Amino acid sequence: MDYLVSHGLGGFVGRFAASGESAYRRGDAVVVRTVRGLEAGEVLDAALADSLNHARPGELMRAMTAEDRVVLTERREMAGRLLAEAQTRAEASGLPIMFLDGETLLDGTQAVMQAVHWDECDVSEMFEELSREFGLLVTLQDLTSPNKPVQEKSGCSSCGSSGGGCSTGGCSTGGGCSTGSCSKGKVKSAEELTTYFSGLRRQMEAQSARISLQ
Repeated sequence: MDYLVSHGLGGFVGRFAASGESAYRRGDAVVVRTVRGLEAGEVLDAALADSLNHARPGELMRAMTAEDRVVLTERREMAGRLLAEAQTRAEASGLPIMFLDGETLLDGTQAVMQAVHWDECDVSEMFEELSREFGLLVTLQDLTSPNKPVQEKSGCSSCGSSGGGCSTGGCSTGGGCSTGSCSKGKVKSAEELTTYFSGLRRQMEAQSARISLQ
């Protein structure tokens, strides 16, 4: 049987095939396998999932167990530490980016940092360092451009348009910023940032009324 399940910080909704004979109800906490790995999710509907002609992004593995909840708490604590460390390093390097939230997958293989930026920059070197130190792959979800993919290439985490710091054919190997792609200039004023984030908030609120099927 198929179920619609909400998962991830982005509020993704996917159609998942349940393994085994277990039946699930709306609101049940579950573990799903997506293209990213094992994730925590919440069942939304079963009947609607059967009526949709939509590709399944993964499998509904099981109802969340007590052990899963302990691990989930640990993953969220790790995401909090990673988020704080990423912002500290970005500020120390003068990168024009702000990290808003982060999540670590239930299986501990990957972390996704959500951020906005006000100029082009390259965080590849910083993310590589964080990946080594925390023992998992750290990737970027750029909320400044909602339709951008999380990452174009493994190990290449960039923000901004026009390539965002990755040279043609892959990431530059010269460190954190490719020549001409990362502005380390003066940060915008408080008034400019207030106006920017107000506009971003309105954009995100408008998008929240729509459900994206993954």
